[in-house]
Amino acid sequence: MTPHRPLRSLGLGLGLGLALAGLATAALVGCGPSAEPVASPSASPSVSASPEPSGSAEPSPTPEPTRPALAELELSTDGLGLLALGQAPDTDPATRMVAFEEGACVSAEFGIAPGDPGADLWRTDAAYTSSTPAYGPGTAFGVGVDRDSGLVTRIDLYSSDIPTDAGVRIGDSRADVDAAYPDATVYPQSLTDIHVISGANGLLQIEVARNDPMLGDYWGDQVNTVVYIHAVAPELGVFTVAASGNLVGVCGA
Repeated sequence: MTPHRPLRSLGLGLGLGLALAGLATAALVGCGPSAEPVASPSASPSVSASPEPSGSAEPSPTPEPTRPALAELELSTDGLGLLALGQAPDTDPATRMVAFEEGACVSAEFGIAPGDPGADLWRTDAAYTSSTPAYGPGTAFGVGVDRDSGLVTRIDLYSSDIPTDAGVRIGDSRADVDAAYPDATVYPQSLTDIHVISGANGLLQIEVARNDPMLGDYWGDQVNTVVYIHAVAPELGVFTVAASGNLVGVCGA
C-alpha cells in the first residue's frame, strides 16, 4: 500500500507556516514604537525671599546759620569773618557780628546831638567779648562803617584773641612779624613802625612799638612788640592808631 505523502507535506507546511508566523510576529514586535523614557521629576528651584524694603532715612536737618565763633576769626586784607572790607555788614540777627544802634552815642556832655557824625554806633556783638582787652570797650575787635555808603571801611583788633591770617597777634615780637610778612612795607612813625600788607580789598597794618629818643622810654617792656593791628579799605591809607585814642566801635573815639 503506498504511504500518504500529502499528509506529510501538510505537516511540513503547517510547521513552516507556524515558523513564518512566529518570525512575522517577532518582526512586528521589534518594529513597534519604543517606550519613551519617563523623565524623573526635577527639583523645583528655590526662591529666596526678597528683603522687605526698609523705609528711607530721614534727611538730616539743615543747621541754622550762626555767627562765626571768636576762635575761628582771623584778620586779613579782605576783612574779618563775615565782615568784608568794602561791603555792607551782615544785619541778620542770627549771624551778624555787629549791630547798628542809632543815637547810641548822643551826649549832651560831649555835645553830640542826634544825626551828628558821632551819634550812631556799630556795636560789636557780645559773643566777641574779650577777657583781656588791650584797647576799646571790652570786645576783641571794633568796626568802622562809612556813614554815607554803609560799607565796612575799617576793622581794629583790641586784644590778642584774634590773630592775623599769618598768625600774628597783639603782643608778638617784631621778629614774629618779620617772619610772617617778610615782604611787608614798613612805615616808621614816632612811636611805632607800621608793617603794611597790601591786598586787593584792603591794607593790613601791624604796629610794632619803637621808642623815639625825643620821647624817652615811652613803651617800657612793650618795645619791639606788636601793640596794634587794624585793616582798612585802600582809600583810608596808612595811619597809626597806637597811643592815639583813634578807635572804632566805641562812643567818643
